[in-house]
Amino acid sequence: MKERTGGRLLIAGTGSGCGKTTVMCGLLYGLKQRGLRVASYKCGPDYIDPMFHREVLGIPSGNLDSFFTPEDVLCSVMDKSCREADLTLIEGVMGYYDGIGMTARGSSHEIAEITGTPAVLVVNGRGMANSVGALLRGFLSYGKNGSSTIKGVVFNQISEKMYPKLAALAEKEGIRPLGFLPRQSIFSMQSRHLGLIRPEEMRDFQNKLAGLYEIIKNTIDWKGLLELSKEADVSHSIIPGKMPAENGRVYRIGIARDEAFCFIYEDNLRYLREKNCELIFFSPLRDEKVPEEIDGLILYGGYPELYAKELSENRSMRRSVRNRIAGGLPCIAECGGYLYLQKELADEHGNRYEMAGVLPGSGKKGSGLKHFGYVEVGLNPDRTLFGKENICFRAHEFHYYDCESGRGDFTAVKASGEGSWQTGFASDTLYGGFPHIYYCGNETFVDAFLDQCAKYHRNKPQKAMANGEPDQGSTICDKTE
Repeated sequence: MKERTGGRLLIAGTGSGCGKTTVMCGLLYGLKQRGLRVASYKCGPDYIDPMFHREVLGIPSGNLDSFFTPEDVLCSVMDKSCREADLTLIEGVMGYYDGIGMTARGSSHEIAEITGTPAVLVVNGRGMANSVGALLRGFLSYGKNGSSTIKGVVFNQISEKMYPKLAALAEKEGIRPLGFLPRQSIFSMQSRHLGLIRPEEMRDFQNKLAGLYEIIKNTIDWKGLLELSKEADVSHSIIPGKMPAENGRVYRIGIARDEAFCFIYEDNLRYLREKNCELIFFSPLRDEKVPEEIDGLILYGGYPELYAKELSENRSMRRSVRNRIAGGLPCIAECGGYLYLQKELADEHGNRYEMAGVLPGSGKKGSGLKHFGYVEVGLNPDRTLFGKENICFRAHEFHYYDCESGRGDFTAVKASGEGSWQTGFASDTLYGGFPHIYYCGNETFVDAFLDQCAKYHRNKPQKAMANGEPDQGSTICDKTE
């Protein structure tokens, strides 16, 4: 009979590249193989690591972000899944103490403290011996008042012969050694410009997972992990129940989801469902048109630049998107979705392709990473967003592509205070911009969108607008000047 723990651990790292995603995937797979119901989360705004969690477990993962959400909201978001699982693993972000600027705000350390979760530090021990003791002592003493939530350690890239020596160093520092990953090439992670490649792109992903587990099933202290997880604080509030839509009516929201549009916070989808929204997924790559009888449209981010030719060749979809938005269908278009709404988009080789043409801009790759990090975004004076004024929200930007457009309806200020810029497009029916928005903690933004969806539902235009020929001489931007 499987052991029910209800516990929780945060798998942290000394820094990016130490192997925490490999360790996380191996642990998720191994715990599942051992008969446990496992839930998972990712610290921070990352999209791709939760895709790996979902591929391993076969269920959605989530994000825990202490910049986006107040502490009570963060704990409530986490608590719902934790109460349904035997064990919850939270994958950290960057190094354990790395947060906004040179602070620990938004860091794995902060989330471990907020949630009362014991942290297990992943240490790449390759090329080290006694120095591991110094590294561990530094991490343990760096917390507030010399305290730390680091309670265990897993070593990566070390030999079986070396493990007892490093385990002894860990025990000397007062933390629990929980095993190791030997050097292996079975489960290697490839990257592209926005992070790791998606798990669907890794050949034989499940076979590689199985091979990794065969390596670590006898090198990880599985019993020790379960025992440590029981030290987690489990006194958190339940997430609020469903909030019914106006008059109990269910609103239908069309959401683009395919290889080109895959950067989706699962917590955003949960939020919409809790607001009594029915989510209708479609593919701008393969479907002919936007789903009919929807009250709102969401185009999240992803990799439209990798599929620019295919998106352009799907003319019926481009026409449908353009006409539905021009006909007043409320729309959120983030990052890749924002690029898709422009007149054209250049692929990585500079080849230009026609896009939906809702907005007059041209998307192309810049010289480097644009506006990376957390931002606070405010609507500029004399502009409205979904019929509201003075809307502000917290968001995250991470993109190499930029957009040549004459509009800048928002002011984005880096959370570190190290710069600001004008960005995006706002109207009574459309948000378009590079900032990615997490709905929990930014309720004003998404509720304004849903208010417009309700208004659209009450006053739907004729269906003919959905598939009519577009007006090639104007864009929605022209109508709002």
